[in-house]
Amino acid sequence: MKSKDETKEITGTLKPDNSLFLNIISSVKSILHKYLAIIIFLLIWQILPTIGVLNPLFIPTPTTIAVQMYSLTLDGTLPINTLATFSRVLVGVVFALLIAVPIGFILGGLFKNFEKALNPLIKVIEQGNPLTLFHVAVLFLGVVELSTLFVIYWAAQWPILNNTVSGVRNIDPSLVKMGRAAGLGKFDIFWKIQLPSAIPIIFTGIRLGVIFAFLILLGVEMMGMSSGNGLGYYIMETQMAGMIPQMWAAIVTLAILTISINVALLEIEKHLTKWKSVY
Repeated sequence: MKSKDETKEITGTLKPDNSLFLNIISSVKSILHKYLAIIIFLLIWQILPTIGVLNPLFIPTPTTIAVQMYSLTLDGTLPINTLATFSRVLVGVVFALLIAVPIGFILGGLFKNFEKALNPLIKVIEQGNPLTLFHVAVLFLGVVELSTLFVIYWAAQWPILNNTVSGVRNIDPSLVKMGRAAGLGKFDIFWKIQLPSAIPIIFTGIRLGVIFAFLILLGVEMMGMSSGNGLGYYIMETQMAGMIPQMWAAIVTLAILTISINVALLEIEKHLTKWKSVY
């Protein structure tokens, strides 16, 4: 005969554990609530071309686009062109960061008189159209790919520079005074106080810079001036050839790429600004 305690232990283990099921239901509800508008939009998009309200020759259904994306991924077309576009944006934005952020700190507070003298000139130069400058860059640099990287850098640097200047100006002066009172040197004050305080605004500039970089790069690629590859070049090529599903596949891929980069930047920003949750 088994004791009552042993019987309870056995029956307890036989009872189904509903916690996992409830967690799954909760996760599904959370996803549906968060992405309900997108789901409804995709459903409407799927229905309208199917019933003939929209011409499926020009606006294919999401399922048709998904099948085309799968096919173009298997044959390497989308990965090659996506990598070309992404690498150009990455190089241009990295150069913009390396140049615009230090200049932004200099203009934002370290040398105020210098900033006042240069600000009018910077505002004038900022108005230069990157697509127009592309042709000028080709004349001077002579290399199309290098000229492409230059205009991406040019487009991305201005929001990064302006937001860095704004971030430096919005640093709480009392934090700097506290750092000096604690015996911190200039480098420590910059690294431990000024830079972390300015990071949220700088990252806003980085996200804007990435958007501008993509817009300008697409313009350059669609002009056919990007060594014959890239999503912009492929979109224009498929449009001219009447390959509409392939064109839409590249457009959706570009949207996914930009959203993914933006999400990644937000996650990096959250990681770098964990200290804010302490206050």
